[in-house]
Amino acid sequence: MLLLAGVVMSLSGCQGWLLDYGDPDAQFLQKDLVVAGRSFEGKHITVKGTVTKVDVGQQGNARVYLGDDIECNLGTFRAMAEGCRIGSVVYVDGFLKRCRAGNILLDPAILRDPNAPFKPENP
Repeated sequence: MLLLAGVVMSLSGCQGWLLDYGDPDAQFLQKDLVVAGRSFEGKHITVKGTVTKVDVGQQGNARVYLGDDIECNLGTFRAMAEGCRIGSVVYVDGFLKRCRAGNILLDPAILRDPNAPFKPENP
């Protein structure tokens, strides 16, 4: 098990380790992220949203898109992205790189356990 954790860490880098084990600085519903998220740019957040698109066409660059133009870069986690279905509700942990209307990016990002605690920020 420890070996597996080491492999995951080496593949996903240091920020990947933080996504798996660090607590997010804030949590948002997708509809509130553009309004309340800007002050969290560069920080680890969680977003609950509805999948609108899945793109696994480029090697090592799996992406899941949520409503309200939220792009989530899952990187090499292609199988994770492929498991997302259009219209399904998911929880995504990631580092908020950009937060502008029509241009929101979580990078790197990873799907979160839907049973984990979730308490969204109020805008």
